[in-house]
Amino acid sequence: MAAQNYANLKQDLIASLVQRELEFQAKLLPTITNVSQFAVPGAKSISFPKLSSFTAASRAFGVAATEQVLTDTVDTIALNQNKIVSWAIDAKDAVQATINAQAENAKRASSALARDMDDYILSVLEADGSATTTAGAITRDIILEMQEALYNAEASLDRLVLVVGNDSYSNLLKIAEFTEHQIYGPNNAIAGGQVGTVYGMPVVRRSGIGTNTFYMYDSEGVAFGMQSGPQMDSQKDIKYGTAGMLFAMDVLYGCDSLQGGALILKDNN
Repeated sequence: MAAQNYANLKQDLIASLVQRELEFQAKLLPTITNVSQFAVPGAKSISFPKLSSFTAASRAFGVAATEQVLTDTVDTIALNQNKIVSWAIDAKDAVQATINAQAENAKRASSALARDMDDYILSVLEADGSATTTAGAITRDIILEMQEALYNAEASLDRLVLVVGNDSYSNLLKIAEFTEHQIYGPNNAIAGGQVGTVYGMPVVRRSGIGTNTFYMYDSEGVAFGMQSGPQMDSQKDIKYGTAGMLFAMDVLYGCDSLQGGALILKDNN
């Protein structure tokens, strides 16, 4: 009787671990529009058609209406973020390790890729967002000012998100509308980085954001497309012993603002 081979099962378990870790560590991915279904093989970019709007007009009885023509343009996201993490496992270290070296390294590699995705999303918000009028640390008035500006740009309250760093989160704790449960319900922290709500918006806390730096945007103002990954592969590498292994994990994605950044606001600092 042939021995049972669990190699495929082990790979499936690691792939599941990688996906869970990526989803948990990428705090900002759930707050923007995911268009990965359009990132098909062979495509170097994703384009989204944009149409202008009709305007309702008055028409006198017996008089023909004036036809209106919609104009169309496109937003394009380049699928150009090709990121990789590579590592080796020494055969003898693995023998003496008290942890599953392959799984733990895969977990940390996926965390690194997730942080990189968040960092890239932040770079898009910073590059394409418009500064709010009032400068300084985040306050109740600045939040309301940013909301009003986004409403005027036809943003939707149901899609607004506020992203803050650690210092801005501390300032939010001084705002009653963020801390008092009776105003907008309990602010229980949940997985994914959301730490509460303020004026109906989810608030996401992200480490690594600079002092007095924060962003408010409509989730349809930024789009992300994953074309490949996270994928992981390995090969023997006898430089690290007779059972030494070399691993790599990579992703290929793109992210950009839509509508010329009209639905993204940032601090004025």
